[in-house]
Amino acid sequence: MWKKSFKQTIKGSIWKYTIGSLSAGLTVLLIGKNFLDMTVEKSVILGICLFIALFILRYAYFVLRNTIIFIHNAYVDSIWGKAIVDLKDAYSEIHFIRKKERFDDKEFVETMIVFCDTLKIIFDRKTKANCCVSIKVPTTEDEQLETIEVKNLCRDTHHTNRDTSQYMSIKHSIIGNTPYRKIVNKILKGNQKNLAYVNNDIEHTPDYDNTSIECYSDGILPYKSELVYPIIPIKSVNSNNMKMKGFICIDCDQKDKFDENRYDIPMVQGIADGLYDLFVKRNNNRNHG
Repeated sequence: MWKKSFKQTIKGSIWKYTIGSLSAGLTVLLIGKNFLDMTVEKSVILGICLFIALFILRYAYFVLRNTIIFIHNAYVDSIWGKAIVDLKDAYSEIHFIRKKERFDDKEFVETMIVFCDTLKIIFDRKTKANCCVSIKVPTTEDEQLETIEVKNLCRDTHHTNRDTSQYMSIKHSIIGNTPYRKIVNKILKGNQKNLAYVNNDIEHTPDYDNTSIECYSDGILPYKSELVYPIIPIKSVNSNNMKMKGFICIDCDQKDKFDENRYDIPMVQGIADGLYDLFVKRNNNRNHG
């Protein structure tokens, strides 16, 4: 940190304008003589003191800035370290029913609720806000992704009040919801590396569509930012035969809470990948039940 701060201190255009040339350096050294009626000797001493003071201030600034960045990164890293511990128990539930030859839908949904509750804990801690986690699944095994509708499979236990009769009666189509529509378009275009939909300011997003809005009398959603990721494998032997099994949806009641560049997306991506095979097994159980 100290070396980095020192290198940042001696770089920058400020030195170009103060000591970048002989004339610039002399101008600073003679400030006292030209503006304060000092002797040349005292003016030079003042100029040197100004250079030293400027260096110390710049160095202190960069040390402070780098310290804050270091503390912030250490805090973020600790959050995701705790997330790994939290997910251990959730994944143990997944592995337990995956090893069973057959499992019923009630058992499957209960396991997914555990995952939703775990993700809520993780993102509440990370965002310092109130997050909701839900899993949406297609209502049919339609081959055409653009035409399918989705329903809420489960939600974290703190937000089940959103699942009203009105909400359940609405046809939540892919085309009628911006996050799903954009993700499906990426899948159809083969953009497997960037499937996440992140919106950190829903209220001020132009042409934003969401079929849930009509559930609220004031037409305002109870969340201001969201992260949505499809339940799809990261790698597949036959990508042409790969079917999306649903969406992991995480929303937050505050703006600017989801990070597109660090851990948020990779973690949800890994979870979606881990859940995919279980969804396939669930569908096989239902089809052969």
